[in-house]
Amino acid sequence: MVDRRRLRAGDSYTPEWRGAALAKQRAAQYRFNQSREPFRTEQSPGTGGFGSGLETQIMRNQNKSYEKTRAESYRPETLKYKDLKQYV
Repeated sequence: MVDRRRLRAGDSYTPEWRGAALAKQRAAQYRFNQSREPFRTEQSPGTGGFGSGLETQIMRNQNKSYEKTRAESYRPETLKYKDLKQYV
């Protein structure tokens, strides 16, 4: 067994009985990397940015505002501010 702590910077630790297998493995990995299609995300103009997210947020805020005014329109107007002045 080799004490790897004693190896210099340029030395490599490859036991003789594994050297051929590791060389085959590296060669196969190299060939695979050379032949495979690289991963990439296709981009087209106008698909990035905040456009659709902002539109959704604006629509959500408009719907909330509409729902609030609709809900307030159903409330009965029993007491108004000017009616409160006469009680003070």
